[in-house]
Amino acid sequence: MHHAVKGDIPSITAHPPSGAAVYKLEGLAMRNYDGLFAEFARKLSFPEYFGHNWPALEDCLYDMTWGPSASCYLLVINDWPAVLSESELDRPVFTRILSDVGASWAQYPGTPIAFNSLLVGEELRG
Repeated sequence: MHHAVKGDIPSITAHPPSGAAVYKLEGLAMRNYDGLFAEFARKLSFPEYFGHNWPALEDCLYDMTWGPSASCYLLVINDWPAVLSESELDRPVFTRILSDVGASWAQYPGTPIAFNSLLVGEELRG
């Protein structure tokens, strides 16, 4: 699940619950396809084998066993309007991946795990 919000990042990012993994990504660094993959690889410390493409992003987000285990995950994406602003046709692909990954984690065998995306920033009006 992903939510768009205006204004400051909620306090949960400053004081995450015990066992939670909070990742802050900068939308200004993700204006295009390459920047998006580089920002995810850097901020989430993706494994060396990350392929910098949509299927590889999905694979790494669906299976977070390469990183520290967490009771829940939160992606905070600042400056949301800038994300893929140079490649707007890719934005629906990205939001679908975020939504699908969140839904998949919610059905995790045994105990569902929250995997949410918080999209921070105001959409620009023309």
